[in-house]
Amino acid sequence: MRHLPKAVLRGSRARVRITSAAAARTALAAALGLLAACSGSTGRSGTAGTAGASAGAGGGSQGGSSGGAAGVGGAGTGAAGQIAGAAGTTGAAGSGGASMAGADGGAPDGSAGSGGADGGSDAGAASLTLPVMRAGGLYVLEMGGLSFTVNPTVGARVISFKLDGDELLTDATANAMFWGSTLWTSPASDWVMGAFAAPAVVDRDPYTATVSADNVITATSSVSTTTNNTPPKRFTITKVFHADLANNAIVIDYKITNMATAAFNLSHWEVTRVFPNGLTFFPTGALTKLDYLAQPAKVTQALGYTWYDNSKHIMGTESKAGTDSQGGFIAHVAPHTNGDLLFIKAFKAVTQAQGPPGENPIEWYCNAPHTYVELEDHSPYDSIAVGATSTRTVTWYLRRLPAGDHTAGSQTLITAVQSVLGKN
Repeated sequence: MRHLPKAVLRGSRARVRITSAAAARTALAAALGLLAACSGSTGRSGTAGTAGASAGAGGGSQGGSSGGAAGVGGAGTGAAGQIAGAAGTTGAAGSGGASMAGADGGAPDGSAGSGGADGGSDAGAASLTLPVMRAGGLYVLEMGGLSFTVNPTVGARVISFKLDGDELLTDATANAMFWGSTLWTSPASDWVMGAFAAPAVVDRDPYTATVSADNVITATSSVSTTTNNTPPKRFTITKVFHADLANNAIVIDYKITNMATAAFNLSHWEVTRVFPNGLTFFPTGALTKLDYLAQPAKVTQALGYTWYDNSKHIMGTESKAGTDSQGGFIAHVAPHTNGDLLFIKAFKAVTQAQGPPGENPIEWYCNAPHTYVELEDHSPYDSIAVGATSTRTVTWYLRRLPAGDHTAGSQTLITAVQSVLGKN
């Protein structure tokens, strides 16, 4: 069981030859498809035009530079196929065409094939696979090979983040209580009593969840009351998840709403649990504390970055460390046999003075059995007025790294992060 430390503990178009009779049928199909798309009617799975050869049930395996897979309503390769698929459920492009979703088929994505000429301003963006609500009460944001799953019945916890089927997050087999990704409030001294365990209403009780017409997931907790404050802090937590199709990313808005009768200070504390033996790195801060717990964290510093290689952790004791890095992100390399994954959590940087007492803006933790690692980020310790809401936004990215140097001090890794975040 985890305990509180002494210092109290985010196409080119395919050209199709048609006969004059086929041309008439094609024109009619195109006109009807265009009319459906423009009228905003509910988009069902779009089928290829009469003369447009279908790109298959998936509508083409990859769409545009982001590698987003096309959906079941993918457009065909012919010009008529493009138009007839316009009102498809996901509107993803076929191997040579681009499409636009209907009113109920998600935002227009213009996912282009290899030529990309017809992708419009959003060429290369993946499309969202619908529905968002899935079997078992799960909510899934899926675009191409990227899949992000929330379980509202377990604290609206993020239970899966995958790329091409390769999982980033741990499940309950790593630890029955501490798994997946969640939000706590900080400082922990507000609520820790004895053994370290976040309040159930925040961490693992059911949240009330909805999906909006534009496929945004919103989940809200019941009212949580802190145990170690006088007067107690009373608040709700709302988590808002949406897919950033243009950047192939997930944007999370964490909201704390004051339900008490007086203002109080509180921080958002995002805790994301990944498998052990990965490499975590971020721009080096002015302050780094490595010995919160029994086993000091082992880090190296190179090229202006701090590197934590968890494969060097010694099983049997816990380790926790923190920093005031001002880079505005945490990056993590997760080893996979299909090619290592690069995970990035990006957020507004927080100084040590702005953060919650007893914590660092960025922290990481490894449990004694060495079954998971926590990547943690804190928001400023702001005052929240009665009835007001404080919001923290974190953006998640998951990419496949090409073969190369994925060790501490690698310029290749730094360049990969800068490319994703547009900091070149």
